[in-house]
Amino acid sequence: MSGPALAQSAPDAPPKESKGRAAEPEITVTGEREAARSSIDRKTYDIGHDLQAASGSASDVLRNLPSVDVDAQGNVSLRGDTNVQILIDGKPSTTTSAANRADTLEQFPANMIDHIDVITNPSAQFKPDGSAGIINIVTKKTRKAGTSGTVQASGGSDGRFNVGGKISYHSGPVTVAANASLRRDERYRPYTDRRTAIDPATGQRTLSSQDSLFRGEKLWRTIGGGIDYDVDANDRLSASGTYNRRTGKPDIVQHDSVRDGSGAIVSDYDRFGGGPEDEVNDEVSAKYRHSFARKGQVFTLDLRRGETIENETRRFTNRFRVPVQQDEIDEQSPRNAELERELTAEYTQPLWGGSVVTGYDLQRNDDDYRDRGFLIDVATGAVSVDPSRTTRFLYGQTVHAWYATYDRALAKQLSAIVGLRLEQAIISTDQVDLGLRGRNRYFRAYPTLHLQYALSEGQDVKLSYSHRVARPQPEDLNPYPVFSDPLNLRAGNPDLKPQETHSFEAGYQYQAHGMSWEVTLFLRKSYNVFTDVSRFITPTELLTTKENLGKSLSWGADFSGNGKISRAVSYRLSGNLYRNTIDASNLGFAGTRSALGFTAKAGMDFKPAQPDLVQISTSYNGKRLTPQGYRLPAFVANIGYRHKFANGLSAVLSLADIFDSQRDRGVIEGPTLIETSTRRNTRRTLSLALSLPFGGNRAKADAPIDFGD
Repeated sequence: MSGPALAQSAPDAPPKESKGRAAEPEITVTGEREAARSSIDRKTYDIGHDLQAASGSASDVLRNLPSVDVDAQGNVSLRGDTNVQILIDGKPSTTTSAANRADTLEQFPANMIDHIDVITNPSAQFKPDGSAGIINIVTKKTRKAGTSGTVQASGGSDGRFNVGGKISYHSGPVTVAANASLRRDERYRPYTDRRTAIDPATGQRTLSSQDSLFRGEKLWRTIGGGIDYDVDANDRLSASGTYNRRTGKPDIVQHDSVRDGSGAIVSDYDRFGGGPEDEVNDEVSAKYRHSFARKGQVFTLDLRRGETIENETRRFTNRFRVPVQQDEIDEQSPRNAELERELTAEYTQPLWGGSVVTGYDLQRNDDDYRDRGFLIDVATGAVSVDPSRTTRFLYGQTVHAWYATYDRALAKQLSAIVGLRLEQAIISTDQVDLGLRGRNRYFRAYPTLHLQYALSEGQDVKLSYSHRVARPQPEDLNPYPVFSDPLNLRAGNPDLKPQETHSFEAGYQYQAHGMSWEVTLFLRKSYNVFTDVSRFITPTELLTTKENLGKSLSWGADFSGNGKISRAVSYRLSGNLYRNTIDASNLGFAGTRSALGFTAKAGMDFKPAQPDLVQISTSYNGKRLTPQGYRLPAFVANIGYRHKFANGLSAVLSLADIFDSQRDRGVIEGPTLIETSTRRNTRRTLSLALSLPFGGNRAKADAPIDFGD
């Protein structure tokens, strides 16, 4: 397999110093090894031996990274912004699209990850999608001579388990690698919601409550492989592929009730049911790389195809207490299909003491979203189509991109990367049931700039700027109301505009005396910001849709650092202090709203003896502003213990969410709607993981571990 991909258009190698670029010192953010480092355009976290990673998922690992958060619904945010581009080995994927990424990251085995890049101001070599930046998950690979690999197994509470392994063989011009895993998770997701609807004309209030529990297993099967063939000293051919399948059969129990302003019960019933779900993803890619005689002169051609197909069937029964009436049975069968193809050609050329990269990228997406609803006669079992819950929406997007970056040392201590990306986007939509077709095309220029100045050995200052975009997700453009449950509908908005963001950063790095620290000031100015807006369409039914805010301003500072308290004890600290200001006057909200937000993470490692390690990590998210309300603070803590045996076997015992406190609590306060909700995605988990390297990987058995935060 190719080496780790840190750039979308050059996924087989990390960024190298150009011929003219000054050396970039790397700043360590953990104690025993360079488990985290900072370069001119990114921060890289090595999480290969994170104790939570031994048995956890990619989501568990991301929660430990500075400035990154994963909420109870699996949504990833960076500095409080959920518009994040998620890459795997430097490439986008249908599995990490906005519709699929929560499930993918919750099921992706963390022990397959080598390191994670957090790029808050990407260069023009990357796609500009994601106003918050890019999170690049790089999987483990090796090109060591001979045969090497690892076998791993873990088990935990609620029947969780993960078994898998990877193997690679390298001899002469050929490298072959393969991996496989089987993972089972038990999902336990309670949800409570309390609403008050206020009639704007009469002031009359209607009170509704909903208590639900979603639980059930999810089984994730993954198999992948690849081959590199060096035709000669200058040419390499590569091919790779992965296949993933996720299945489950969740059970859902829900209690709904409605009361009038006097407290009298208007409606009270239980809704329960479930059914199978099945998601299949396959990705294939091929690459050609040619290195010219001149050092640093390289041409690459990369082709990729990915497809995700998801099917669900859920049958529900409504059993009424008030008013007394016959049971009702309905069925929902959504089917989503996403197809993505991409071609990238890139040329790197030394120029004027530096290096210039030019490229062309063509990406085509075709998505098909179908919802089918049925009503079942309780007495006869006869099935009829429910037209109000049956819909089809087609989405197509083509993006042509031309980009160039130039990097070089401007002086002995000063380095720079300048870039420009030009994109032509063509989007088509077709709401089949309503007969609504749309077409939108726009051309944008996305400039970027990165500067780094070495003040002295171990001290650096960085400045950067990027212009970024967040395009509406396909389902966010579908105006047809999609049924969630009797109290909730969701609809898209065909008039959504792309969100545009100007991002500025200034950072300072310091490393000396066994400790290292980094502080970054940031400012993001955004227009047409996406937001969820909820409105009552009946006294009990709430419709949630997408709207563009007028503008928003976010600014603040984040920091991360580490050091040693003693020879056996080390610490890690990180945090983010920011202020959000939202102007939602275009949505009918008076004036601007602003709030101060704060997140903090801390960890400690204790090594009582050479083969033993105890790790503790904590995370706190403060109150966060939303356009219609706010989210309440949240806290979580984890602990783990690892012992390494003489034969290279590692055993890790970990307890995630020690205090069973992980939950997402939200509040909406408006003139016609008051709502409080609490949602959980999992609960306290105890797990034991075993890992045994073989072949060339035996040499890595003594590598230290870190939480990556």
